Amino acid sequence: MERIQSALERARSKRIGAPSRKPAGSRVKKLARPDEVQDRWNALQTFEPNPKVLAKNRIHTLERGELSVPLDMLRTKVLQLMRNNGWKRLAITSPNSSCGKTTTSLNLAFGIARQLEHAPILIEMDLRRPNLASTLGMPKTDLQFSKVLEGEAPIASQLRRIGANLAVGANASPARHPSELLQSDTMKAALEEIEASYAPSLLIFDMPPMLVSDDMIGFADSVDCVLLVAAAESTTIKELDDCERELGERTNVLGVVLNKCRYMGKEYGYNYYG
Repeated sequence: MERIQSALERARSKRIGAPSRKPAGSRVKKLARPDEVQDRWNALQTFEPNPKVLAKNRIHTLERGELSVPLDMLRTKVLQLMRNNGWKRLAITSPNSSCGKTTTSLNLAFGIARQLEHAPILIEMDLRRPNLASTLGMPKTDLQFSKVLEGEAPIASQLRRIGANLAVGANASPARHPSELLQSDTMKAALEEIEASYAPSLLIFDMPPMLVSDDMIGFADSVDCVLLVAAAESTTIKELDDCERELGERTNVLGVVLNKCRYMGKEYGYNYYG
């Protein structure tokens, strides 16, 4: 645990940029989109998640509340760093499986979507062991976003809109040749088309773990920055160092999220609503 905390301190000391202050009297504005872009969002097939399913799977940011507080703090820090640097594409990965990267991706996406000036799109890029749909309780019929990346399906057929300003692209089953697909020209063209057609304020990618394949490394040059999710008492300092070094050679590392920590005290704000 102490070694993980030490890694977090190093990541904190290396963080890029400093949050800028908003002008006095500035107000949050609702997202303004061209009519044709708004029409495309409105035309997307909708999905309404069951709050009980989300709670069971530790997705706590659909609404603001006690359990959303630390996740909302993460959201705010991520948005500040990305805004200050002009970044639009964020990958979320972990050294190994079961660190909670999909949970973190969903909590971050829901939290960002609660801010009306944002319209994020979350895309599942863990094409070997997809579980985004299961975590959301989403029916898997005809869900295969990898077909969009392969150029075999239109974007609108594979995106599902949740609420007014969040869209999700998930997969019902593993994709063929995921490593090659994540480095392909068709994948890059698909992402460019998504940005041109839907103008998301942020693209979030739920990536595979780094140390089980070369998928994340092959995809790293397609994103602006990466967030690493570590599991307390499971992830080792060497794994974090290896991942941070590999990623740092290819893109920007925002920092490390310490997940599955059982001993967080009141000083971290968990009892603020109590």
